[in-house]
Parts: sequence; C-alpha cells; structure tokens
Amino acid sequence: MSEPVSNLVVPPPGKTMDMTCRCCGGHNVELVIDLGDQPHCNRLVRRDTPAGVEPSFPLRVGFCRDCTMVQIDHTIPKESMFSDYPYVSGTTKTLPAHFRATSERIAASYGLGAADLVVDIGSNDGTWLKQYAPFGCRVLGVEAAGNVAQLATDAGVLTWNRFFNEECARDILAEHGPAKVVTAAGVFFHLEELHSVVKGIEALLAKDGVFVVQAIYLGGMVENTAFDQVYHEHLCYYTLRSLSALLERHGLEVFEADLVPIHGGSIEAHVARKGTRAIGDSVRRMQATETAKGLGDIATYRHFATQVVSLRDRLLGILRDYHARGKSVWAYGAPAKGATLVNSFGIGPTLVQKAVEKNAMKIGLDMPGTRIPIEAEDGPRPDAYLVLAWNFIDEFIVKEADYLKAGGEFIVPVPKVEVIGADRVR
Repeated sequence: MSEPVSNLVVPPPGKTMDMTCRCCGGHNVELVIDLGDQPHCNRLVRRDTPAGVEPSFPLRVGFCRDCTMVQIDHTIPKESMFSDYPYVSGTTKTLPAHFRATSERIAASYGLGAADLVVDIGSNDGTWLKQYAPFGCRVLGVEAAGNVAQLATDAGVLTWNRFFNEECARDILAEHGPAKVVTAAGVFFHLEELHSVVKGIEALLAKDGVFVVQAIYLGGMVENTAFDQVYHEHLCYYTLRSLSALLERHGLEVFEADLVPIHGGSIEAHVARKGTRAIGDSVRRMQATETAKGLGDIATYRHFATQVVSLRDRLLGILRDYHARGKSVWAYGAPAKGATLVNSFGIGPTLVQKAVEKNAMKIGLDMPGTRIPIEAEDGPRPDAYLVLAWNFIDEFIVKEADYLKAGGEFIVPVPKVEVIGADRVR
C-alpha cells in the first residue's frame, strides 16, 4: 500500500454547498473546508482486508449564513454508523469523574429523588447513569449500539437498545412516565433525525423537567484548531446561538449555559420549555462572548480553515524529521478524531508505524483509510507517541511519567503542535 497523501482543500470564499441546512432548512450554506473523501472513522478494518476496498464519503464542513449552524453535508445512515460501535465511555478515568461531578450538580440543582426519572440519550455503556446511584432516582439509557448497550445492561443499568426519536420518547412516556431530567453527552451532534429527537425531548420532559446537553463546543474547536472533531458521526457543531436556533423551533430554550473542559471544551446547556424558567446571566454572558469572538461570522471559519493547513504542515514536518532520523513514532490511542487527522493529513504507517490501545474492541484491527495497525499498549515502547486522543493529555502525562522521564516523548497535534518530554512531568 502506497503512503497516503493529504486531500485537504480550502475553498475560495463564497463557495456555496448544494445542501439544505440541518437546522433551519435554508440553502445558504458556504463551504468552509473540504477534508476529502474519507472512510467512516469508527469502522475499523480487518488486517487481511485488501487496500482500496473501504467505502469513502465526502467530509465537507459548511456554515449556514442564515442560522449560523456549522455542519457537514454528507450523511452516512445512522444504522451503518451506530448499530455496532467500538467506543466505550468508561475507558479513561477522566470521563467517569466528569460525569460524577455533573450528576452531583444536576441532582443538587433540580432536587432529584427516588420518584424522579433520568433518561440519558446515547447512554453508551451506562457510565453517566451509574453516577446517579447515590440519589436513588430511576434511570433509563437509550443506546443504539447493541454491543455497548449490552455492556450497560450487564452492569445493571436499564437500557433500551434503540435510536432515540419522537416515537421512542412516546414509548418511554407510556412505560415510565415523564422525565425530570433528560441528558445527552457526546451525542447531540450525531443526530440524523435531528428535529424528531428535539420533538421527543420536548414530549418526554415533565412540566418542570430539564434537558441537560453537553456537546463539543464550536468556539473551542475554532480556538484550538480542533478540526479533528469533524467526522461523519458529527453532523452539527454548536455554539449557543446555533443550538438555541434549533431548540426554539420546538418550543424549548436555554436558560443556563456554561463551558466544561471535557473533550477539549464542551458547551453544557440547561434547557426547559419556553417561558417556564428565568433566563440566567450565564446565557447573556455567553451570547456576548460569542458575538465578540465572531462565532456568527463566516470570516471566523474561513480563518479556521487556513489554520488547519498550517497545523498540518507543522505536524508533517515533525513526523518527517523523526522518520529521517530513524526514530519510531506510534499513535497513542486510535480514537475517531485520530482517523480524521491521519486521513486529512496523509499520515500512514511510514510516519506512524502503529497505534496502541487498551480498548479490546480495537486491538488487532487497522485504522480506516491510512491502515495504521492497532495493537495492545503493553510491550516495548517507541521513541515517541503521536497523541491522537489529545483531549486526555493531562491524564496521559501522569500515567506515562516514567516513560517520559526515560527519554520518551509525546507529539501533541492539537491545540498546537508540540513535543512534550520529561520537563512536563511533575
């Protein structure tokens, strides 16, 4: 298999995409960046699969000049992407701790008790719902991937193996009654049936119910040049303004909003039926900040695209230098975002010989597209790791302190390309 090449293209300003906006239904969507045709990031490949047989799909990002929603235009059917899934929430220490703290805040804010129902959309292996155990409330997960839904069920978390939409919400209502809290973390940008899902949330909420959504924040993506958060599973990329534009179409509004550090920066919005709760100062502050930072302006996203090109050139320069000096580089983790990065930049096994993982569902397979092999993370070590799961870098530095002290290095691609060594170990 020949070494891949970068197919990343920055279009000329003003190029309109042939698509209907996922939020407002308009046709005024400008192409921001074209990452080329890429395979589905989480469809890992058997090692004996011949090169060139994987299906690839356009990965293009656009900005709606009408409602400011940033989105991709091509949709891979949800049944293809999510019915079987290799991502498990409980793999790192960071996510369970994050969900524990979030659950404590939600329970305290809304007085959760034994009679109350919490429904988590895209509940994965039940990591978040497990954190509600101290409060005694009823919990229900809705998870489309059968393999991870079974993990949650085996762990004692009541889970429906379904896609959440308006029909599913009404079935939950009939069987369990209305929900005091509905949550969605790391899933709200996945939604092919976007408007049906929001209608379902509105229907499922109790009169005083609250929807708490956490989604990768577009403002953080722009600030960090985190283009690798773009992949086919992520159909929409939210600011408070664009999220509100969607929710308000269905009688819902954000009454509190904040940023949380998980996944390189996420928005956490607390949502209720319009007019039922006072709008907090946090909403007005975030609205003002987004205006000041130009997050509703196309110029911001045109600049973002040029920054991605600069990041590519810096990272490829470092990797080529390591290769020229005969130094080994492996990927530390094989997350979905990593597939976007290596395929967009044309990074294959010549520059990064393998990826190491502790998720058993990935070991023994290849990353899609560039076909970097994935192996267990035990065993010998390389001269350096390319940290594709860069959003957990602080955890990794602590975990790999001895490796770094012994002369190993971390090459971190985002938010800025840097090489981390022993000097970063506390």
